[in-house]
Amino acid sequence: MTQMSTGIVPAAGAPSPHTVAALLGARGHRRTVMTGEVLFHEGDMSNSVFGCVSGRVRLIVAGAAGRELVLAVCGPGDIFGDVAALDGRGRSATAVAMEPTEIVELSGADYIDAVRADPELALAALRSLAGRLRRANDRICAGETEPVAKRVARVLLDLAQRCPSPSGDGSVWVVSINQTDLAEMLGATREATARVLADLRRAGVITTARSRTVVHDRDALVAHARRC
Repeated sequence: MTQMSTGIVPAAGAPSPHTVAALLGARGHRRTVMTGEVLFHEGDMSNSVFGCVSGRVRLIVAGAAGRELVLAVCGPGDIFGDVAALDGRGRSATAVAMEPTEIVELSGADYIDAVRADPELALAALRSLAGRLRRANDRICAGETEPVAKRVARVLLDLAQRCPSPSGDGSVWVVSINQTDLAEMLGATREATARVLADLRRAGVITTARSRTVVHDRDALVAHARRC
């Protein structure tokens, strides 16, 4: 699969969770946060930076009429919280653990010092930030021009390729996200998203359970992303 054919950022471009843990761990500390735990709130003036070693964290913003909009899902190898450390302004989103998640945390000042001193960390941070920006751009463009079915397939591919295959042989991928969060990421209604997931289930491409989707046929999902 290539970026041209699907619009998905290649997972190979992201830093590995081991790299992130090693680079940030020298100055910060590792800890585990539980499902639903908030790492920071939108508007907070905190500036700690986090690296995801395992698990998932969603970044959300307050939308109209009290709705929450999912900006991104950060997984193993992603660095997040860096925007506030870089520009000195309030948090641009709220970060919430979607499952038990191991993170590395360090202060904004230590992060800036580390980036200045370590070209490898600076490159990892730029790759993580570029990946988030590219995925956000893809979602904005897709929301204007593509049907919900194609957007669902693209987002599932993006999330699947950024998580390890639990089978060990790449035959299945588990995406930890529920229908509501998926719909918010797409900018679609929950009902439209549910219909697409039902079609994919009937085709044997995925199965779904509470707060997760299991991708059984990645090639078929790629095909859906291309032809919808």
